Amino acid sequence: MTRSKKPSENESGSFSACTCYVLHGMLVMIHVMLIVSYIYHWEHNVTLSFTPTNADFWPVVLSASLQAFYTLYTAVLVFLTQRLAMSRALVRRLKLTTIHDISSAWAGLGSALSSVWKQTHISASLSATTAVTTYLVCISVLHVTSSTLLQFQTFNSSITTNVSTTLGWVDVSSTTENPVAITGSLPAISRFPGLVSAGISNNTVYDTLQTSSVVGRATVNATTITSSCGLLPNVTYSRNNNTATAPLGSGNVMVMTASSPWADQIRVLQYGGSPSVNMSQIYAQPAVLLMVSTLLEIEPSVQKEVAVPTIWVCPAVNQTIEVYFMQCSLTTNNTAVVIDMQTNTLENPMPVPQPSTQWEETLQWTSTDWSENVGYLLSVAGGSGYQFIDQSGYTSEPSIVDESIMSLVGLNLSAQYLQSSTDWDQPPVSNFTLSPDILEAAIAQTVAQLTWMAGRMNGGIQPGEGMALAYEEVIALRLNITLLPLLFATSASVIMLGLALYTTRAFHASRNTQAPISNAGALQLLWLGYHSASVQEALQNVEHPTEANLRRAGMIDVCFASTTSGEAELSMRSLIDSQAVDRDDGI
Repeated sequence: MTRSKKPSENESGSFSACTCYVLHGMLVMIHVMLIVSYIYHWEHNVTLSFTPTNADFWPVVLSASLQAFYTLYTAVLVFLTQRLAMSRALVRRLKLTTIHDISSAWAGLGSALSSVWKQTHISASLSATTAVTTYLVCISVLHVTSSTLLQFQTFNSSITTNVSTTLGWVDVSSTTENPVAITGSLPAISRFPGLVSAGISNNTVYDTLQTSSVVGRATVNATTITSSCGLLPNVTYSRNNNTATAPLGSGNVMVMTASSPWADQIRVLQYGGSPSVNMSQIYAQPAVLLMVSTLLEIEPSVQKEVAVPTIWVCPAVNQTIEVYFMQCSLTTNNTAVVIDMQTNTLENPMPVPQPSTQWEETLQWTSTDWSENVGYLLSVAGGSGYQFIDQSGYTSEPSIVDESIMSLVGLNLSAQYLQSSTDWDQPPVSNFTLSPDILEAAIAQTVAQLTWMAGRMNGGIQPGEGMALAYEEVIALRLNITLLPLLFATSASVIMLGLALYTTRAFHASRNTQAPISNAGALQLLWLGYHSASVQEALQNVEHPTEANLRRAGMIDVCFASTTSGEAELSMRSLIDSQAVDRDDGI
């Protein structure tokens, strides 16, 4: 009996093979693209807002979708690969037991492992069953890793927004009507130099946010105050009148009000005016005037011009204390800083840069209305309560501002007062050396504290409002690729592609040969036994149909290839029996 092979059968087989290889290749490419995306973090562009719905719903949807995709995709791959592999096996001259083992292995991973185990007793198809088992193991790896390849994870994101601020800079020039009140809190601040307060950092005041319920960072305006101090030469001082006079040139002088200090003290002086002999020369009013009784590292030639001796009356001897008169100018610099939106504190505290490294004389300075008024506020502050009295009854009391500045440079006014009270009969001796950069930093920081207090105390200056650019930190969800499962999945897909090419004999000449049956199941084997005399002869001697006996009896060669050219075919009985004596154990 003969029949003509339909061309559509060859076309169908070629189409199935192409589809199988393309799908395997696409799976490899998908995993390669995921690796590239992991390297460049492209998947992080997929974000969702963090809400209870998104946090609970979308991760479940993603995991279920991945599992569904891989389950369907691998099912198609197994279907196509199994059909092609069996079709290629049936057209070759193989042992009947080999075909049986290969067909059983494709039934599932458990059957595949069983088929490999059976090769230990009768080795008919070790390489073929091992290949099928490995392929199905890779399928299982894809099933396990599929749900964890992509996951939604929480991360800190930021959004840009405008927020309302309270201005940190206020003009203390308008507080001259009540100067004592604004300086009353300076000692409390200076006694805690490590205290971080919202709106001030060292010598910088900055805007603060009106809300603290948002997490993030904001860029706000800041004003940094700097000071530059110089020594006034040729000053004459009168202890009886508590006045000091500094010549300005051309007969002009500057008058200052100053009480004689104890050793190692810093006093802010009150400006008493500049009586001018030559009216053509107008001198700017100084900002901050100081009288210092500490030691200074200055040249001996300069020492004679700037050192002014004062007397402190003691029981045994009148102690001479050298004092120095100084003028400190004030300047401001506007900048932008970044603050924490919840605490209103700077992310990086502002340093206190002061350029002066040595003491210099000065008779010229520049000032503004603001710096002049600041100097006035500092000079009329209330007393500290520490009165220093010598044997003549002369009383000298530093102000609250004096105490604050001394604290910032490292001098303890209360300790000095205790020493003067207990050792009243001992002459005071200066043993603290003051450097210009330390003093300038203390003056600038004191003015910054004064400005900060003016905008926050009751009865002070009402600060203005402004806007700032804020970067609000929010918790969001973003897509993330998990590397370890991806590496397992990629390895599995590459191995599957190689095994698909191997088991289907993609590069063998028999790939274009068709078999009249597509599988080797129970029905096909019954049909084969009916049509093949050699199979009937091999099996009729099996008295006990155990697995081992039947596999041993099936070690005969069979081939289901009907033709290789599409011409007239032989009957299946003659075809199978004619090949029963051939041998081809490989796959």
